Amino acid sequence: KVADVEWLEAAGNYVNLHIKGRIYPLRATLSQLIQQLSSKGFCRIHRSYGINLECIATITPLPSGDSEILLHSGKRLRLSRRFKDSFKVLLKT
Repeated sequence: KVADVEWLEAAGNYVNLHIKGRIYPLRATLSQLIQQLSSKGFCRIHRSYGINLECIATITPLPSGDSEILLHSGKRLRLSRRFKDSFKVLLKT
């Protein structure tokens, strides 16, 4: 189920779907997949990562201008400055 996907990781022409501690590769690009899943609560947060907004536990700003996102699973991901504005817009809705 799409709701079980915690985060997405780009790997060349594949995207690794991270679901409950397991990794499932899917032949697609991160851009394509985020475009398809944006209506289901997914957002791109980094050149290599996409995230399910429902899985966010905390967001911590860093001195560099980036932020660190902690997921409920304990995984930490970087929110880059480049994607920060679009992330904030999606988080408010």
